[in-house]
Amino acid sequence: MSRRKMSVIQASRPILATALIWMAGARPAHATDLNGKVVDAQTGRSVAAATVSIAGTSRATAAADDGAFTFEGVPEGPVELVVRHVAYHPWRQRLTPSEVPEIVRLQPLILEGQGIVVTGTRAVRGQSPVAFENVTRREIDRAHYAQDLPVLLSESPGVYTSSDNGNGIGYSYLSIRGFPQRRVSVLVNGVPLNDPESHEVYWIDLPDLAENLEDAQIQRGVGTTLYGSNSIGGTVNLLTSYLAPNRRTSVSSGVGAYGTRRFSVAFNSGLIDARHSVYGRFSRIVSDGYRDHSWTDVWSYFFSAARFDEKWTNRLNIFGGPEQTHLAYKGIPRRFIDGDTTFTFNGRRPTGEPDVDRRYNPFEWSGETDNFNQPQYQLLTEFRPDSMWRLENTSYYIKGRGFYDQLRSDEKYAKYHLISPDAFRSRADQLWRRRWVDNDFWGLIPKITRRHTNGEIAVGGEFNRLTARHWGEAQSVIPAPADFVPGQRYHDYEGAKTVASVFAQEVLAPAPRITVTGAVSYSFKRYELRHNRFANGYGQRVEHTTDYNLISPRLGLTVSAAPGISVFGSVSYNSQEPINDEIFDPQDFGANAGDFFRDTTRRADGVLVGSDPVMKPEKLLDWEWGVTVRRDRWRAQVNLFHMRFHDEIVWGGGLSDDGEPIRGNASRTVHQGIELTANADLGLGLSVSGNAAVYDNTFDKFTEYTWDPDHPIVDRSGNIIAGFPTHLANVRVNYDQRYVGLSGHVFAAGRLYIDNSESRAASIAPYETIDLRAEVKLEPLIGWPGMSFFCQANNVLDEEYETSGYLDDDGTPLFIPAAKRNVYVGLRVRL
Repeated sequence: MSRRKMSVIQASRPILATALIWMAGARPAHATDLNGKVVDAQTGRSVAAATVSIAGTSRATAAADDGAFTFEGVPEGPVELVVRHVAYHPWRQRLTPSEVPEIVRLQPLILEGQGIVVTGTRAVRGQSPVAFENVTRREIDRAHYAQDLPVLLSESPGVYTSSDNGNGIGYSYLSIRGFPQRRVSVLVNGVPLNDPESHEVYWIDLPDLAENLEDAQIQRGVGTTLYGSNSIGGTVNLLTSYLAPNRRTSVSSGVGAYGTRRFSVAFNSGLIDARHSVYGRFSRIVSDGYRDHSWTDVWSYFFSAARFDEKWTNRLNIFGGPEQTHLAYKGIPRRFIDGDTTFTFNGRRPTGEPDVDRRYNPFEWSGETDNFNQPQYQLLTEFRPDSMWRLENTSYYIKGRGFYDQLRSDEKYAKYHLISPDAFRSRADQLWRRRWVDNDFWGLIPKITRRHTNGEIAVGGEFNRLTARHWGEAQSVIPAPADFVPGQRYHDYEGAKTVASVFAQEVLAPAPRITVTGAVSYSFKRYELRHNRFANGYGQRVEHTTDYNLISPRLGLTVSAAPGISVFGSVSYNSQEPINDEIFDPQDFGANAGDFFRDTTRRADGVLVGSDPVMKPEKLLDWEWGVTVRRDRWRAQVNLFHMRFHDEIVWGGGLSDDGEPIRGNASRTVHQGIELTANADLGLGLSVSGNAAVYDNTFDKFTEYTWDPDHPIVDRSGNIIAGFPTHLANVRVNYDQRYVGLSGHVFAAGRLYIDNSESRAASIAPYETIDLRAEVKLEPLIGWPGMSFFCQANNVLDEEYETSGYLDDDGTPLFIPAAKRNVYVGLRVRL
């Protein structure tokens, strides 16, 4: 380049710089400002931190705390405006600046700010004809410290919980309206959590999941769930948190009574490039438990990654955590609790002197532990081609593997396929055994939803498959046979279950204040017991393939009778198949195939194949009614229900050929009651909420087989069904201010019978407990962002009570005691 050209360029630089600065700051001749506000289409609340951009340009901004956004100097010609937020569906529209709506309304990924999930399982207030309650994230924060999920959810109407170790950290259980959790459908992001073989829910395999819940919806009765384990008593629908739009790190830690300790750390990336987000959490909880030898040591992790496109949303969740806990499921007699030896049961008195030790755990061997790990993998996909159609699919895989060790005394050698060490001994003094399970469970839940003029129709299905290997090993035995090999197996078989179902639901609004909901589902379920390698005490190697075809129709009506007042009524029919062990239990050495199958055939290899099981599916007709009144500062609801059963599966409904009672079908039973819920905002940071319910769960027609030799057959018609309190009540008062939050909870439970005789000796007396919580928000005081300190005090009146019980094999009532006064303190920091 010539020196002349360089001098011209150098001389022109100030002029060029001035021109560029002027051009950057000048407005085009035909330009205008583009203003708007982003709000939630469902609630009308402002959506802060939404990303607003002009497609095809580098211009982008973030909505302010009040949802407002501004672009200056936008050409008047058409532009394509795009609004994105991690919790909402993208909004995109081509328009001129003068056509930009003053309010941009974003549709939540699903109702109430939840992350994407198969939404056919969720009830909507004022629309769904079902009794339900939502436990919000705010309510979870107010109550969560380190306890299991059932304990956290126990304030919901109709919910009763108990735990083996007494302080709610370890093995905990939940029941609704008198139905145990194996007859309650539990879903996590729409994925069935009930074990396919036993229908049980092992909450211990999901430690600290409350830290990741956006909310929990608890439906009572048949509800809206159209797949998974057929809901009989209700549905617990858990939704994990959507990924926050802003980067955040949080740490929480705490210590409490009975050696309880918890530590958790979590990271949220926020929205990356307006499309991606990543979250991770790691926790550990340990506790000695209230009862002796009932310690728990659990690890927990939750990882999630999401991608948000204009029409597609995908989220991957991986969560779980290995657990180890000392078993404590065995109860203790009344004399251990209060020293009372005066009562009699079935004409007998307890023997021995009073030995009061309510914390006693009969499993005293230190190795009596449960060891299991069950990671879960979920891929949730949603596609919205337009505003009318929504296509969803949930794919999942759950891998479970673990064992539990047990010490047993006076056990038959033959039960473990061992040869007695001498001709005069048939039983071992002591035997240590280990029982294993290794299962694989995967499934798909596709669903298509289409909106139409007066409502919405959804069609979907479910397919899942479980394969589970079960085996038991004799680890050691005293005295040991000469040829004994540690670890030799005594039972070994494979269980499998296949489920295929289809469902359809129509939500129709024929008039402005009327909503009609109709649904029907069909399920095919196949149980398989195969590869059974050991014979039982009858010399039988039993296998079977059993099919069930179940149909569930539902119809409901919701009417907005007046502003703020809605009324609903519904009728539903549902049925649930027996669990695998109720069809036949291959681990029961004394199980005779003739007691469980009406027909058996023997294969050439000697296997006895059972067909036509004696145990029938439960069948339920559920009538529900409800009235809700909503005002600006309070809400109240009344629910009535009448659930009529045929063939409800209960203990003592059958008799083995040895004359021992076993589980069987009760001819007719009735579950009915009234439930009241209410909450109110009293102003000045004070609020109150509560619920109360009275239940009448009785046998309409039932003949029970008992252990009592003097009364082996008893007519229980008209008696209360065991296992659930006659009434429940909760009241919570909250006080929230800038620096402090105070909360108190009162719980009351009526008498709970642990058997069907209505004997006071076999019952738990009514009890009441009070819990208190105080939280100090340190951020306004010391300036540290997101820091708070809290103290949780449970059972502050130091009440002595039990939460559950059962009858021992000889008819002795045994009880599970609950913890006395205990305190937990914790610290949270959110950056």
